[in-house]
Amino acid sequence: MDVQELIAEAEEALERENFDRAQQLAERVIEARHSYGFELLARVHELRENIPRAIAVLQEGVAKAPNAWSLWLMLGELRSDNGDYDQALAAYDTALGIEGVDTDEVHVNAAIVHERAGRPEDALMRLHEVRGTNVEAAIVAARVRAEILLEMERADGAAAAAKAGLDLVDDDTPAEDIAPLYAALAKAAWMKGDADTALHNAWEAIEHNATNDTALWLIREIEGLYSDSAKYYRILMHGQWPADHFEKNPPDGFWRKYDVVADDEEEAMRLVARVEPEFVRETLRADEIDVVEETVDQPKGVYWCTPYAFYRETE
Repeated sequence: MDVQELIAEAEEALERENFDRAQQLAERVIEARHSYGFELLARVHELRENIPRAIAVLQEGVAKAPNAWSLWLMLGELRSDNGDYDQALAAYDTALGIEGVDTDEVHVNAAIVHERAGRPEDALMRLHEVRGTNVEAAIVAARVRAEILLEMERADGAAAAAKAGLDLVDDDTPAEDIAPLYAALAKAAWMKGDADTALHNAWEAIEHNATNDTALWLIREIEGLYSDSAKYYRILMHGQWPADHFEKNPPDGFWRKYDVVADDEEEAMRLVARVEPEFVRETLRADEIDVVEETVDQPKGVYWCTPYAFYRETE
């Protein structure tokens, strides 16, 4: 088996969460002196939630392959996730000095580090370095800029940033990258007292990704559906997407969990159905419904949901 075959099999093992197999293959890629093996091995440890071990693997990788900018980039990301902000920036700055590096991606990630470290102005300055050569990174930059400006209570600037990001969207843009832009527009409108526009854009965000916390929160706040008999439900829902929504190998169905505040199970199901696409609603059925709290003084609506967990009966 050559290196590319090893890499492909390792990627498949990671996708299937067969971490032991993925680790064995990643180590073989490293033995073959291919720098991508360090990234694969780091991902194994990251998915096992052992971030320090993943960082150690990448540090070994950049020592042996110092011109592999993707390793420096991943090292920066994991250091940032681990709260090592200065070291994360050092990794990004090293990546910028390597030929062929995606500078837009580096600057976006560096801006996120500054934002996490509580340095919003530094984050905005770093975002000014994004030139748009990588459209995907530019969309993320627009989202990060909008969210920072919202935290700074600069609603007009946040709305402008979100709109600029939406102008870059095309048919290939993932829905999960589009949803935060609409959510930012919604929050900006809400901050300016325009509840109708805020609600419209919040639903646009949900249409793209129902897991968006900002949009779910705004819908609950704006609709303000309070009730003395409200309960907090946790629901495991089953449903099915039409086969023609998939290029090949359509799944047999999906599972999804929701936290919902409603008066009763029937209303909880209605509130869940609202955040699902119309073409899914008739297929929805509750597999489990549990009452987490008997009395809730919070507005009714969906509070949280997981991403889709698609499955196939043959798996």
